[in-house]
Amino acid sequence: MSSSADSPPSLSSVIQKLLDKSPLDRFVKCSVDLATAPPHKAPQIALLHVRFKEDIPSVRAFADFLGNQAANYALSRRRRDEYQARIASAENGDMSAAQELSRAVRSAFIEFRKAHPSRASEVGEVLAYCVAVHQLQASQLIAKMALKTSTNMPVYGLDGIHASVTNGELNVFFLESKLAGTAASGTADYADSVSGFLKDDGQYEHEYGLVTSLGNLDALDPADKTLMMDYLDVFGNPNAPKRERSVGVVCYSEVKHFANKLEVDDGPLSKHEDHFCELYKGDLNRHHTNLTNQLGVKKVDANKCMVFLVAVPDVDDLREKFYESIGLTELVSDVPLTPSSVIEGGTP
Repeated sequence: MSSSADSPPSLSSVIQKLLDKSPLDRFVKCSVDLATAPPHKAPQIALLHVRFKEDIPSVRAFADFLGNQAANYALSRRRRDEYQARIASAENGDMSAAQELSRAVRSAFIEFRKAHPSRASEVGEVLAYCVAVHQLQASQLIAKMALKTSTNMPVYGLDGIHASVTNGELNVFFLESKLAGTAASGTADYADSVSGFLKDDGQYEHEYGLVTSLGNLDALDPADKTLMMDYLDVFGNPNAPKRERSVGVVCYSEVKHFANKLEVDDGPLSKHEDHFCELYKGDLNRHHTNLTNQLGVKKVDANKCMVFLVAVPDVDDLREKFYESIGLTELVSDVPLTPSSVIEGGTP
């Protein structure tokens, strides 16, 4: 990952070197994007949902996609580059390095679940990574999963830190992922988390310290890393120009609208997904009002927040299918997230 010796690296070019590819739009549709969502005021909110295969929400394919993306989320960029080089240089069809990579990813998730059995939120963290990469075009600055198995790493730290560049200015995104039985409970949980982080100067400095000492900057060449350190070293250069935003990714059970189905016929295949989209869009103002009120109660500046709601029929089912995809089994401690009252009554 070297820069041209003829000219100093630009901030944008350095960030691009760390940007992964995540074809999230093949599995998740954006019904309402951040830039277009009325009422055009803070906090920004976007509505995403799992795509349909004719009339059926394609949850299995979505879970498998997230399982495939788990390596990119869980392993550092340097470690991924090493595996990629080994696989590319292997001779005579030797795929042992690929199997080793698979075990390394599975081990990271197993260790996390052993250390924190009550969390069961890994699928949400991988999803948040994919949303940041695809929707925000933001590069991952640190792989948090491996660090969360350390006794020195607070489990309630951020779920990810990403960065992008807009008009030459650095954007730093602090990711909070939530799995929830309802949208309202998920956004309330997000508001609580972001409030705690913004009030904790020590945690803020700790997260930046992790980025600069254990993050993906080590995959860059010295000149590129030095440039990034000028912006991210909050101890040596605390007033470096950067725009910091909290990004919430709330994946929740949208029981009511997924249950409102059209009959299957020989009409356009897209009509089922389009029907769901229209129902979903109708909830935008309600979701925005809920989030605004929840952030207000916690005294959080809504101008510094953006939230992606991701609707699935049953978040517990998605979680279970994700575990299956990466070769794990569900734990007894994996408490159902969707209340029975929501399942029975279809309450949003």
